[in-house]
Amino acid sequence: MPNFLDRSPARMRIWRRRYLGARTSLVIISVLIGLLSSLCAVALKKGVHFTTGFANKVLFTGDHAWLVLVIPCVGILASVVITRFFLAGDLERGLPNLLKDVNLNAGVVPRHKVWSQVVTSILTMGMGGSAGLEAPLAITGAAIGSNTARWFRFGASERMLLLASGAAAGVAAIFNAPIAGTVFALEILLVNNAMTLVVPVLIASASATLLSSLINFGQPFVLITDSWNAASLPYYVLLALLGAVVAAYTIRVSKEIAARMARVTNPWSKAIAGSLVLGGLIFFFPPLFGEGYDSVRLLLARDAGALAYLAPVQLDLGAWSIVLLAIGLLLLKVVAASLTINAGGNGGMFGPALFVGAMFGFSFSRAVNLMGLTELNEVNFTVVGMAAVLSGTIHVPLTAIFLIAEITGGYALFVPLMIASALAFLVSKYLNGHSIYGAPPVPAEAAQ
Repeated sequence: MPNFLDRSPARMRIWRRRYLGARTSLVIISVLIGLLSSLCAVALKKGVHFTTGFANKVLFTGDHAWLVLVIPCVGILASVVITRFFLAGDLERGLPNLLKDVNLNAGVVPRHKVWSQVVTSILTMGMGGSAGLEAPLAITGAAIGSNTARWFRFGASERMLLLASGAAAGVAAIFNAPIAGTVFALEILLVNNAMTLVVPVLIASASATLLSSLINFGQPFVLITDSWNAASLPYYVLLALLGAVVAAYTIRVSKEIAARMARVTNPWSKAIAGSLVLGGLIFFFPPLFGEGYDSVRLLLARDAGALAYLAPVQLDLGAWSIVLLAIGLLLLKVVAASLTINAGGNGGMFGPALFVGAMFGFSFSRAVNLMGLTELNEVNFTVVGMAAVLSGTIHVPLTAIFLIAEITGGYALFVPLMIASALAFLVSKYLNGHSIYGAPPVPAEAAQ
């Protein structure tokens, strides 16, 4: 059996070259990678929902609200246990590590990332970790693509392409947004490659989206946006400029927390201390529990007042209460997400950037309306705020435009999305230089 396994990829390579050709085999493998990535996305989402349901049952059965201080600790400690005892102490979480695989390791992604990212993010996020699922799933898809390419004995360039196809498929599947998944792979992973590489990436994204739709794995946000008013253009410009400042805050706070927690060398102490602080934040601000997409849906449904539901402390500051709450949530979400990731849990900053952007866009438009300056469409500004902060934080303006348009159905807002994403990206790049992921690794031959 071992001999057969060792020889079968070589046989498959000969067969595909003889009967399929290079391009056809790439397309077929891209479909396979897309389907596998989609199944991982469904498993991840279902796993998080199941774990979250269990956590909520414990929290809200009887007088157990205080357990919110402990539950995130359980999830993060479980992630640390897996990392220490099954992954030699290095989970290699986050897109920066994937970029290292792309730029420094010729697209070779460790095999354990096919499963480790899914399992640890389910434990982390299902138990209240306040980060995002997009990065773990993109890494999982990339690992599927990379290792499939290695198994079929593809060359380095094809391996890089299939890696990007898997990452694109992961993003496409979790959002049901194939165009955004494709653009994400181009902006993050294939920025230095020719545009002819788009086709397999697009096919993988479309395959993943199709399967996730068939399994009834819907989009995270659904709304029909109103057409935008040209008279509100100056406010969209101001939103973009302020969104870049919010993105700069997100980047700097995230890096500062990472630097401070890196000084704690004991992983168990780091996990316990970080998760207890996280639990305290969630206790006073329940919308920080998990991804936070339920809170974004409330804003899009024009039900912002429900954000204060279950909060242990109720402050009545009149009409401005909800604005101050939204601002507090956007400021603390960055802290909560950074604690989750750096304490030893697994998650990314993609989802938190969307949450922060939604809270920012809503608070901006509600404040303008309360001051009587004009009457802004709060849902539209919430959507555009998501794009602005995502673009400014991760430096992916095209992904921000297409992702927000696809997941919300907000194609009527394409012009404001383009303006806000572009301006936020440019200003954030001026303020920070690099995205929240830092400077991309440079291959040794390119540095010489």
